[in-house]
Amino acid sequence: MEQFRTEEMQMAVSCYLKRRQYRGGDGPPRQGLRLSQSIQDMATSLAVQSESGCANTVSAAPCQADPQQYEVQFGRLRDFLMDSDSQHSDELMPLLYPLFVYLHLDLVQNSSKSTVESFYSRFHGMFLQNASQKDVIEQLQTTQTIQDLLSNFQLRAFLDNKYVVRLPEDGYNYLLCYLQSDNNTALCRVLTWHIHLDVQPAERMDYQLYASGGSSIGEGGCSSGEGGSSSGEGSSSRGQGSSSRGQGSGLEPTDLPMYILQKEEDLDILQETIKRVQDGPPSLTTIYTYTFYNTEQLLNTAEASPDNKLLASGFNNSRIKLWSLTSKFKSKPHQVDVSRIHLTYDTLEVDEEDRTAKELKVLQGHCGPVYSTRFLPDSSALLSCSEDTSIRYWDLESFTNTVLYQGHAYPVWDLDISPHSLFFASASYDRTARLWSFDRTYPLRIYAGHLADVDCVKFHPNSNYLATGSTDKTVRLWSAQQGNSLRLFTGHCGPVRCLAFSPNGQYLVSAGEDQLLKLWDLASGTLYKELQGHMDDITSVTFSLDSSLIASASMDNSVRIWDIKSKHNSMPADGSSSELLGVYTSQMSNVLNVQFMAGNRLLVTGIREENQEH
Repeated sequence: MEQFRTEEMQMAVSCYLKRRQYRGGDGPPRQGLRLSQSIQDMATSLAVQSESGCANTVSAAPCQADPQQYEVQFGRLRDFLMDSDSQHSDELMPLLYPLFVYLHLDLVQNSSKSTVESFYSRFHGMFLQNASQKDVIEQLQTTQTIQDLLSNFQLRAFLDNKYVVRLPEDGYNYLLCYLQSDNNTALCRVLTWHIHLDVQPAERMDYQLYASGGSSIGEGGCSSGEGGSSSGEGSSSRGQGSSSRGQGSGLEPTDLPMYILQKEEDLDILQETIKRVQDGPPSLTTIYTYTFYNTEQLLNTAEASPDNKLLASGFNNSRIKLWSLTSKFKSKPHQVDVSRIHLTYDTLEVDEEDRTAKELKVLQGHCGPVYSTRFLPDSSALLSCSEDTSIRYWDLESFTNTVLYQGHAYPVWDLDISPHSLFFASASYDRTARLWSFDRTYPLRIYAGHLADVDCVKFHPNSNYLATGSTDKTVRLWSAQQGNSLRLFTGHCGPVRCLAFSPNGQYLVSAGEDQLLKLWDLASGTLYKELQGHMDDITSVTFSLDSSLIASASMDNSVRIWDIKSKHNSMPADGSSSELLGVYTSQMSNVLNVQFMAGNRLLVTGIREENQEH
């Protein structure tokens, strides 16, 4: 009974594949046939294709073209090349032979006998003048069924290998323009599956290396393997070019430009210099600062959007202020009033909306101090948390509060959003952290275990883990989905105020009121490094995009950059850790936040007291 059900399922799958015109759907599935792919297998397959295939291959959707269109599309291409006066037409003429062969073979497998005969009788005469092609063309005349094809070793070689056609770069671009000008699905399908276009540069440049030593493959040839690589020792090349056995494929001294041979010592020196730069300390970071004046100590948080176009800040008066760093805000998307369309000779009026546009927006909704704000990765919305125990979602197109999340019973200190915007997490005075989804107003998970306030929360780059720092002087690593504690990091001598994961997911850095940065190895759960140098509470930490640098901000009015990987740093004179790469001070009285942006830029936000001079 079990075997009967298995055969019945296989037959159902086979019928479905046949209806969808997939290859291999004519019979029951082969043993070991995989009908699904894991993400790892898919990534490996794509990597192999990108490495082994030609970068200049014509791509097309893997769909089955209408057999009736084969004759139309091939005839249109032939007429186009023969009637054109362009020199590129002559360069593309060798492409007609493999196109004809593969289109004929495809018709044999997927179309009726009359369609095959019509296609062959119309076009075969143009290839009979070439002696190297005549033999294959004559064999095609007697190949009208799949059995005929399978019994012909020479024609099967066409299907088992890719036919190589060399084209100059200009000719290749000329071909692309033609294929995009009309419906050429059948041609694109053959070019993708059966033909390897070996595109040659327009000119020989001095900085390029050219191989020689063996006879060239000519204008066309069959290359063994699906990746389109050139034929090796055991395969022959067929087509309009001469045969090639791959003899002498190495670079000879004469293949190198003369100036490279003459300056080989200079190349060695250059390579040694590059190696010293790579192994040496990283270059200094470019720092951008935003300073808030006249805040009267009411500013609690400030953060720039990921695209560096917006700056959000939370205040004690329950307001959120949003600055545009590039252009002025508009209250709503521009809408055309069809009753006031101007003719070409009318004088254009200035839109009233443009006159009232501002660089500042005030978001009101909370009824208590705002302690943290977080932009979504695409900068389309903003989350905020407050002493009023709520979390609010702000739409940055309409600048309105669209969702209110409630679940905590006490003030919410911090927020973080998962890398793919699937979830967000909150940290609260109620000694818990909570996991939320954007489409539900109640928490999905509660992370309980700390003995005091949970002051900060951070998502791991893979979104599977969550880190929390607490006033109880500990850091915990949680399973985001299961809700259980996986790691407990102890060693701080004061409350932990800020956390950051390295983008590569290997490390977690924590800092707070004990003025120390502790770098934890997540795999082993042990302390990897301890960085000291700040003279006051540390308020913010962040990793560079390559996970090699850490930036930290402190109430001692300084920003410090730490190099955690380089071995070339010397011990600073002030007693700081040897990993210290640089110290930057400003006229700010309190540095609130540091963020690494694209291009190794560090964005610093802080406040300056009113009694200090501008």
